[in-house]
Amino acid sequence: MSVPVFVEDVLDTRPLDATGLTIGGLLAANRLPESLFQPYLVRGATATPVPLTARLADLPPDADRLLVRAIRNTLFPTVLPAAADATDTRYSDVGVGFRAIRADAGGKAYEARVTVGLDQARVLVSDEVTAFTREHAVSEAGCVFGISGGGDSNALAYGLANAVPNERLLAFTLVFGAVFSPEAAIRAGVLCQELGIEHRVLNPADIADLLGIRTSLDALYADFSAMFTNEALHFFGTFLILRTARRLAAIRGFSDLAFGYNREDLLAEALFMVMNGNRPLQYPVRQLGAHRVIMPVWRVPKLLLDACHPRFSLENYRERDPYTTRQRSLAFFLAHTMDSAYPSFGLSLLTGMKESFAGAWGTVSHVDDLDVFVTEQASTENVERVRDLLGRHFTDEN
Repeated sequence: MSVPVFVEDVLDTRPLDATGLTIGGLLAANRLPESLFQPYLVRGATATPVPLTARLADLPPDADRLLVRAIRNTLFPTVLPAAADATDTRYSDVGVGFRAIRADAGGKAYEARVTVGLDQARVLVSDEVTAFTREHAVSEAGCVFGISGGGDSNALAYGLANAVPNERLLAFTLVFGAVFSPEAAIRAGVLCQELGIEHRVLNPADIADLLGIRTSLDALYADFSAMFTNEALHFFGTFLILRTARRLAAIRGFSDLAFGYNREDLLAEALFMVMNGNRPLQYPVRQLGAHRVIMPVWRVPKLLLDACHPRFSLENYRERDPYTTRQRSLAFFLAHTMDSAYPSFGLSLLTGMKESFAGAWGTVSHVDDLDVFVTEQASTENVERVRDLLGRHFTDEN
């Protein structure tokens, strides 16, 4: 009996099986894009087109065969390994699996596969962070970063601890039930203690005091939700994290604000901007007034970051809320599709956009009386709405 397989997300848990597999699904299982093929039912000398949505079990038994024809003159052996050339795929190792497509001496594609365990994942991420911090002089600038107890920020903390002197680092975790869970702060605290990183846990009263909220965090969140709905919860969280990071950095005299933005995060952000007709924002270093937002793991796929602390990562995902926007969901879906369709394609695209947009990135500007940074797309009407909202909760100095 095979092991049952389930897909789990923030909304539900669903079983996976091959019942009802379609022609398109069969192509996807063989890593072939369905839009590149047209299926035909062949009977003798007659070929009749059928849709990709046709279920294999429903195909007429009197057909001689199903022919799935490529509609481009793509040289498949140069980009896709033959099934017979694939390495052994039987279960053997515990860890996170990655694959790469390479070319042999004759120009034909072959697939290399590797399973990465916890220790190796940490070394790979640490090496990436070390190279970044040296290139951008992070130790000299001093660095504040938020740690959520999840895969991205946990791996970032591990990398920073190995690359930057501890006295030049300050980690913080926000606790606010609707947005940031207390369990996340516990995980973050355990990790920071192990790494010897100074770690501040800020509860709602601490956050209000630090940021100059004259009402309460609960009141601010209720007002924000009434204006933007629960779908904007993540944006509220980002607002709090960024403002807290800037305030702590100013107090400590540090210049850099590090975030665990990974490969798919930045791909999703860039896709979201471009598909809405806007220029992407700069990465992996983004200037925000007196501070730099730095992204030391920008080249790293999220799966590798999660592999550094797998148990914490799973716990973090199971605490996630079901609120977001449809376009945000779509952007992440497409970002993860890239490397799934072809290994490292997402990194190639991200690197290419970084070069293509050099000197032509989208801009952010500081609104002095609000102490917020807004993109070019912020309308006067929306800025005024935010001004009214923040004015009801913050002191004049904040």
